[in-house]
Amino acid sequence: MVLRKNLAVIARRYLARKTANLDDSADIDTIWKNARRTKAIQHVFRTLVEMSGKRERCMYCDDSRGTTIEHFWPKSAYRKKCFCWENMLLLCQGCQSHKGNRFDLDSSGNPLLINPTMEDPWDFVFFEETTGILTGRYDPKLQAPDPKGAHTTNRRTLPLNIEAVTEGRLRTKRNLQRAIRTFIQNVEQGRSLAQAEHELMETIRDNDDYGLTVWYFLRDGQESLPFRRLKTEWPRTWKAVQLCVSPV
Repeated sequence: MVLRKNLAVIARRYLARKTANLDDSADIDTIWKNARRTKAIQHVFRTLVEMSGKRERCMYCDDSRGTTIEHFWPKSAYRKKCFCWENMLLLCQGCQSHKGNRFDLDSSGNPLLINPTMEDPWDFVFFEETTGILTGRYDPKLQAPDPKGAHTTNRRTLPLNIEAVTEGRLRTKRNLQRAIRTFIQNVEQGRSLAQAEHELMETIRDNDDYGLTVWYFLRDGQESLPFRRLKTEWPRTWKAVQLCVSPV
């Protein structure tokens, strides 16, 4: 989940003023294009970049660099949300073009697309460790994949399961597994526990991609090897890692 930062007061006032003065007859794309050049929206963009982490990754695929402001609720259909800070995301060109203006709602009128700044994607999505693919998490009540998870991971919605992205997830998984195995080997060979933990934390921080540190240390992935062994045999180290990767 991406934690949303607070905007500077001057930017918030600008967004509120633009929302209050929206002309229903004017072309919203032109309005946004002109606003995009202002210092206030440039500040919005920089804040979104800060929210996306050191690698400035897209808030959906977490693979490519985020380069553009995208509206979660499309501005073409939901004009009043065009200048709403909580409606703005940082996306790469690939995810933005896939998302487009398509915005499906469920029977209650709620978005089927996951909002990564308001919802934890892992509540709806499951990581298949052998393929690197994201799928909708199975919902036992529905006896079917979670609708939000299934919709968001559908190739027609977002390019989350193209080969380049799934291979990136698998590479990150292997790096995290290797880090755990190296830690275990170092400790068993008599290395300083403090030094082994320091190296483990450093490697985990260097491989904090695709949300997989959360998956493996806080969610379902912690039950797979070698993560389960670390959790069972070195519980204090495990707790330290959990604190390190926790988004809150």
